[in-house]
Amino acid sequence: MRHIWLGCRKNCGDSVVSKVKTNKKDRNERREELLRPNRYLGYDRDGLGMYLLSRGAYKIAESQFRRAIWLNPFEVRFVGHLAWCLYKQGSHKGAKNYIDQLNLKGEDIDEEIRTIIHLIKS
Repeated sequence: MRHIWLGCRKNCGDSVVSKVKTNKKDRNERREELLRPNRYLGYDRDGLGMYLLSRGAYKIAESQFRRAIWLNPFEVRFVGHLAWCLYKQGSHKGAKNYIDQLNLKGEDIDEEIRTIIHLIKS
């Protein structure tokens, strides 16, 4: 019995761990897909995107913002953050398109998003 355990440990130790992580990731993504669109989803993705944006990892941050918008299309902040990320990457036209799609009244948005909109439009 001990010989079998050591053999398994040598041959499949890393693959078992990676398979467990993959299954967990798939489970979380499947849960998100079943619950979307939902006003309570996407905030973790947005927070991660803002952290990545502050570190200059624009492409990865963009993917997090797009996922947050996909999960929760109701949150204006996510679209503003994606637009800012695109702007920082040099895609000024793409950022302006996202801002134009928002179609918001001035009182509907907070100061952070209002500032982003102003900077992108100027």
